[in-house]
Amino acid sequence: MPSVLLAEDEFLIRAMVVDALAAVGIDCIEAATGQAALDVVAGAAALSAIIVDIGLPDMSGEKVIEAALRHRPDVPIIRCSGSSMPSAMSSPRIHAVPKPYSVDDLCRLVAKLVGEA
Repeated sequence: MPSVLLAEDEFLIRAMVVDALAAVGIDCIEAATGQAALDVVAGAAALSAIIVDIGLPDMSGEKVIEAALRHRPDVPIIRCSGSSMPSAMSSPRIHAVPKPYSVDDLCRLVAKLVGEA
């Protein structure tokens, strides 16, 4: 079963995404803080994709994305933000999803990216 990292501080959003991804056969490693996400990114867990909320409580999700670009060179990244400000980082591996998003749409994107990996 493919695994994705979900870095999202809002419990209800995290729970809905985890349940929806599980329904399509994708396991989630949950991180409620940027530091927890960094620990996973730098660790040994196999990841098929990384989903990052930019508004994490202890740091910007951009720092998690920077670390993911360095430590996980082949893993696609989904950047979720309620801000209309574009990311300063540009990479074909980064896929922007505006908040609020449809959980179904997010799951379809994750399934597509995981299928391409």
